[in-house]
Formats: sequence, structure tokens, C-alpha cells
Amino acid sequence: MKKLVVIGAILALAACNSADDTQAETDTVTENETAATDDNSMLSGDAPGFEALAPGTYKVTRPGDVVDYIEIHPGMTFSRVDADGEASGGVIFMKDGETCFLVEGDEEENCFSDGPKQADGSMETTSSAGDVSSVMPVNGTLDDHVGDDQ
Repeated sequence: MKKLVVIGAILALAACNSADDTQAETDTVTENETAATDDNSMLSGDAPGFEALAPGTYKVTRPGDVVDYIEIHPGMTFSRVDADGEASGGVIFMKDGETCFLVEGDEEENCFSDGPKQADGSMETTSSAGDVSSVMPVNGTLDDHVGDDQ
């Protein structure tokens, strides 16, 4: 009788562990599927936004003809060199229909309403302060443009 109880307990424990393993495998598959679908390095559709800022290097002309360069990396991170030569970087995300940039070390993001992408790949973007900038894709990497237009 004691052997049956011990064997029963072992079988019950094995069944529980097997169920946990199955659940863990299911959780891993779900996380991997979610990760695969969340890798939105470029969204598609007619609405402006991320698809206008696909991975690549861009020249950003701000009011007063101030020129910055930004490189969008896969995974929606960015590196930027501003007109003064200062480098920064961070993450890009959508919030309330705007494209937002959060610079590493900053607590608050800068968000922009993006206009439609033009045939030449450029677009206009408007900051929350109302400033309009022109964004134009350029060849090469960010390093190729450091020092340009300064």
C-alpha cells in the first residue's frame, strides 16, 4: 500500500511538472511570436508615421535652416548629431498618433505630427511647439554626414 501511495505521489508530481513544462513551452512560444510581431522597424499603411522613418539616415532641416542628421536603426532606436555637433540617441515610439523620440537620459519625449511621405522620400513634421521641420533621406550612415552643413 505504501508503494502505491509513493508511486501515485511520484506520478502526480511528474504530471504537474509536465504540465508546467508544457505551460512554459507555450509561454515561450507566445513570447517569441509576440516578439516577432512587435519588431515593427517599419509599419505599413497610408497613415504617416513610422513608415516615413524607416531605418536609414535622414537630414532634418529645422526652422532657421538648422540642420541635424539622424540615423534610425532597426528596432526603432536612433542616433543623432545636431547642428552643433552634439551626439545623442534613444528610442522612437508612437503616442497618441504622433512619432515620439525619447533621448537617452531625458525624462520627457519630444513628439511630432508627421505629414505625408512625398515621392522623393521627404516629409514635413510638426513639433508639439508648432515648429515645422523637413526630413529627407540621405545616402550613407550618420558618420558620413557629421560636419555637413555646419
